[in-house]
Amino acid sequence: MDLSTLDGLPVQLRNAIAHRNLARGENLFQQGEETLAFFIVETGRVKLVRYTTEDKVVMFQVAGPGESLAEIALFSDTYPCTALAEVASRVIVYPKQLLLAALRDNPDLAEDFMAMLVRKIQTLKVRLELRDIRAAHERLLRYLCYQVQPGEQNMVNFERPLKDIAAELGLTPETLSRALARLEQEGMITRTRLQITLQNSPAA
Repeated sequence: MDLSTLDGLPVQLRNAIAHRNLARGENLFQQGEETLAFFIVETGRVKLVRYTTEDKVVMFQVAGPGESLAEIALFSDTYPCTALAEVASRVIVYPKQLLLAALRDNPDLAEDFMAMLVRKIQTLKVRLELRDIRAAHERLLRYLCYQVQPGEQNMVNFERPLKDIAAELGLTPETLSRALARLEQEGMITRTRLQITLQNSPAA
């Protein structure tokens, strides 16, 4: 049983599921709002950010198609961060209480949900590893290695603005630009405007 495969879900939950279309920059939910739903991105990209008391923005996650958002909604009264669409997006909306009931009553669905959480923990470990790399060009190179998909021959397509990638890596756009230039000068990458090819990168 898979949350994204709607036909296989319990009837009560399936009948309550809704879809929401988001314009670029539109909020899905805001930090501090009551938790009413859990979400899976169907198309587009939605990012989670937290606004600190010092007016700084901390990016937690960028979720693409098939990825989930706001698992904490099931066990918390308020959302601890804000979700907004990086591009025009569509999300699947699962009502909180009905999803909790379905997880309690359906072991297969609960197991799929746990597997999804384990994958997200692994992604978080990767993000922490990246933040521990102090040199910007080395951090970027490791990030690129993780972005290469099997069968893509060491190519990474940049579908997101560089400023968003910089924020995800904890870098300024200027620092990211310099890191790209350095990797290119050292022969580690070649690049066009929307694509980067890794030449002699370490194994991810």
